[in-house]
Amino acid sequence: MRELRRARNLRRLVLVFLAAFLVLGALNFFGGRRAHAEATGDGYQLQVSYPMTGRPGIGAPIQIQVQHSGGFTDPITLAMSSDYLDLFSVQSIDPQPSQETTTQNTVIWQFDQPPGDTLTISFDSQFQAEEHPGTHAAAVSILRDGQPSAQVRLRTWEAP
Repeated sequence: MRELRRARNLRRLVLVFLAAFLVLGALNFFGGRRAHAEATGDGYQLQVSYPMTGRPGIGAPIQIQVQHSGGFTDPITLAMSSDYLDLFSVQSIDPQPSQETTTQNTVIWQFDQPPGDTLTISFDSQFQAEEHPGTHAAAVSILRDGQPSAQVRLRTWEAP
């Protein structure tokens, strides 16, 4: 009798864990999560919305917003870690940069000054089909005269 009760309780426990796993999956607990980071410097405000977690093949939109009170007088130059971008298959960048430069560790984009005091850049991207499991860090910066004015740090975990 004792063994039968123990086996029954073990089956119930396994069923509860399985049901909890299915409910969490249905609520997208294991899916992609988003995070936000922001920084200010030299009159600029930089906000980045990015994937905090994800897995190969799912969408990973990135949005960068640059604000400057009173508008922009010069083109806006942004830099991002190229290793971080390698995690994604970027379908498009909107608006398109007027110039793009790549160094060993960084991609640098220059955008024409927008009307108003806000530039919003959207990346239509998804995690690459190849797996890069683990945690990946990056930096996004507004550059003025080649030096960062405002910089945010990103951290994304990719599941296998």
